[in-house]
Amino acid sequence: MTSATLARTRAAPALSGWLEQLFDFGAQETRGERLQFGLLELFVLGYAVRFAWQWGQEIQTLAGMVVPQGIAQHVDISFMFQSPLPLINAAGITLCALCASFGRARRVAFTLLPVLLHLQYVARHSLGKTAHGSQFIGMALLLLAVAAWSMPTPSSARRFALGATRFFMGVGYVCAGICKLAATGSNWADGRHLWLWIGERGIDRLSDVGQHQLNVVQQLCLDQRWAATLFLSFGLATELLGFTLWFRRTRPFITLALIGLHLGVFAAMDLFFDTYVYQLAIVGLPLAGIVDRFIGRRALSPAR
Repeated sequence: MTSATLARTRAAPALSGWLEQLFDFGAQETRGERLQFGLLELFVLGYAVRFAWQWGQEIQTLAGMVVPQGIAQHVDISFMFQSPLPLINAAGITLCALCASFGRARRVAFTLLPVLLHLQYVARHSLGKTAHGSQFIGMALLLLAVAAWSMPTPSSARRFALGATRFFMGVGYVCAGICKLAATGSNWADGRHLWLWIGERGIDRLSDVGQHQLNVVQQLCLDQRWAATLFLSFGLATELLGFTLWFRRTRPFITLALIGLHLGVFAAMDLFFDTYVYQLAIVGLPLAGIVDRFIGRRALSPAR
């Protein structure tokens, strides 16, 4: 047996075990798992509708496209401006979310949702600055569509959607950490950078509300460079460990660490990506196990 063949032989069980930790298609679904997926689906659909109406109203105030984003780089979406179409699109997204929730034309609804929401997103962020708080919502919507079309049973579709969401959230955080290192190197964690960002956020707050006062965390970071460096180092290390969302044993711990990262960003820079925190809690904490302990671990039919 050649070394290459031996390596492939050893890698196959490891890959199989990793995929099982993400999806575990062979196990029967429990009531806790069904509830966990239901929370994810409700959360994603609810925020999709919320963003659709919020962006629809904001698009009404825009005169036209300045910097094309996403599909707008290839397709002219000028029809979205100076017209009621953004609100009509929001109504369409709401209708699709209702159809997806109650099983009416579920596949079609999940196919249309990411397309319509993306159109709303690029029209809203056509001035050049894009928001990050909705990225994981859009990703999860796309994965729900893939699950609806590619999985043979509703149970396997639910497992795929949960597992794939964990996978791509882990990828997202790791990529965020790698981008920081690629741009600045390990020097990114220098506390003086946090001083600059705190100062910039203070100017933003001052222009928004006319006053700004440092909180305890911000004052500590500005007074003690080591504290600012520690904040940034923890954030960078946590992002680079985002791939541990893929494994059952480490999933709860990295979830809490990532939530802590976002709470730290909120405390230090007054930026709160609340949707990230909620979605992390839903897919990363052992909610299914907790529910199954209280109601008894009863498996459901795989076909359901």
